Amino acid sequence: MGKKPLTHRQVTRQKAMQSQRLTAASDALQPGLLIAHYGTTLIIENQAGEHFNCTHRQNLGALVTGDKIIWQQIDEATGVVVACQPRRSVIIRPDRHQTKPMVANVDKMIIVMALAPIPSETTLDRYLVLAETLGLTPIILMNKCDLAAADPLPLEYYQTLGYRCEKVSVKTCFGLDNLRMTLKDTTSVLVGQSGVGKSSLLQRLIPDAQVQIQAIAKQRSGRQTTSSTRLYHLPEGGHLIDSPGIHQFNLRHFTKNTIAMGFREFQPFLNQCKFRNCTHVNELGCALLAAVNAGKIAPSRLQNYHVITSDLP
Repeated sequence: MGKKPLTHRQVTRQKAMQSQRLTAASDALQPGLLIAHYGTTLIIENQAGEHFNCTHRQNLGALVTGDKIIWQQIDEATGVVVACQPRRSVIIRPDRHQTKPMVANVDKMIIVMALAPIPSETTLDRYLVLAETLGLTPIILMNKCDLAAADPLPLEYYQTLGYRCEKVSVKTCFGLDNLRMTLKDTTSVLVGQSGVGKSSLLQRLIPDAQVQIQAIAKQRSGRQTTSSTRLYHLPEGGHLIDSPGIHQFNLRHFTKNTIAMGFREFQPFLNQCKFRNCTHVNELGCALLAAVNAGKIAPSRLQNYHVITSDLP
């Protein structure tokens, strides 16, 4: 069984203890960035770019890649995290009977799709709902555009909704310079289904990605270095987080109303239905169905909403 979720009182106490540690900061304490997480070991990077294997104090809660922390160095290779600074954003996912944080302090979500494998609109809309809910800037990135085929997704429709859509080819390097400028000086998370070329894209954007991995491996003294989530530094400035745990993602921890609000074009019509408990399936007086019939909402988007909400418990 998973751990029981913290009570409101425990969360309040946890925050109070972290606040006390931050207030009591001395010369021995310093800021750091959590760049990878291996079991109970945190890989912390100091302001000089050096890596340290760290443990953490009790009652800090779950720490994740991207967290800005306060830590204390113990020796030339190790340290202890004493506090986590407030997060500006955090992506969480359902984990059995509770939710689990995955990455923190992200600004942009790069949703990688491709001509092959055939992309799913439902998968894309899940990511967009997540980005909308967290206030992240989503960018729909169509990879493998060198393949001679028509766009398998209605990108023009998504663009009319205000979403930024870009095309790239890792094979020919088409569009990569524009993407680099898009990612510059921000923290972005890379998401997408298997086979769309995320690893190849990462290698193109960050030529020394393997060097960064090896640096951590050396710090780990040959121990297992496979991580579900890792933060990389972009040559142009900024960070890119690759998190395989977000590649297969559901929204079971959301409510139907939250999911509906995540569809941008739904928002003007929500709470306008004749019946308060409208399911937006076939009810008379449904504002969303009327908007679909009027061409203001794409039928596929309403269909995807129903598919996504069907996952809810």
